[in-house]
Amino acid sequence: MSDSFPYGSGIRPFKRKRTTLDQEAVVAQPSHVKDTRVSQAQALDLDGKTIEVVVGPEEDKTSYHVHGGVICATSGFFANAMKPEWSSVRPDARVVELIENDPAAFSLYMHWIYSKQLPILPDGPDSAGDDGYHTMAYAYVLGERLMDYEFKNALLDAYVLYARGVPPTKRYYPSNEEIRIIYEGTRENSPARKFLVDIWTWRGKHEWIENDRDLPKDFLIDVTTALLKVRPTVEDRSRPWKNSHEQYHDH
Repeated sequence: MSDSFPYGSGIRPFKRKRTTLDQEAVVAQPSHVKDTRVSQAQALDLDGKTIEVVVGPEEDKTSYHVHGGVICATSGFFANAMKPEWSSVRPDARVVELIENDPAAFSLYMHWIYSKQLPILPDGPDSAGDDGYHTMAYAYVLGERLMDYEFKNALLDAYVLYARGVPPTKRYYPSNEEIRIIYEGTRENSPARKFLVDIWTWRGKHEWIENDRDLPKDFLIDVTTALLKVRPTVEDRSRPWKNSHEQYHDH
């Protein structure tokens, strides 16, 4: 049977619906592809030998093996430590000891240099504890020693997220123990110190110091100075020593 339609048959052939280019653009949206491409200069240097890093005191030391090219690219400390003039004075040129640092903090650092992520979120509501926050403080001190500014900035950004109460965690301010850790392990003008002082200046409560008076002297001076700077003017208020002198008497 022929598929043609003879003249005069009264049957009209089926017409295809015409589609404009604009309609095709709406219908055929490209799927989202996560772009993981980077330049060769951005690739991790996984060639060459590894470095053994021994972290912690003798009774609690832990050994880590890390690619020299990776850690030297992020840490000014390791970049210097692996130079011949420094590595030659060690018993083993490819072993670096960090006996004053915390193993958990270095483990966090290892994860960071390979993934640029900080595994610090709790796995569940009952898994969060002070140890995790203390590790962040020790990690910042480690970053100070290793001269890794990107790592320190990432940790401070994480602290800011906690202070803002960004989900999935509740609002959290650094504890007094974290203040001690950071003040003992950072320089005088450290940005981490400024962050701690700002927390106390704008959100501090008198119970924080009444329940724990063993805080670093430098921290208390910094907080007092900051509070005096932001204190509202009291020039139009009567001085307490004018209202009553008896309050200063000993009974």
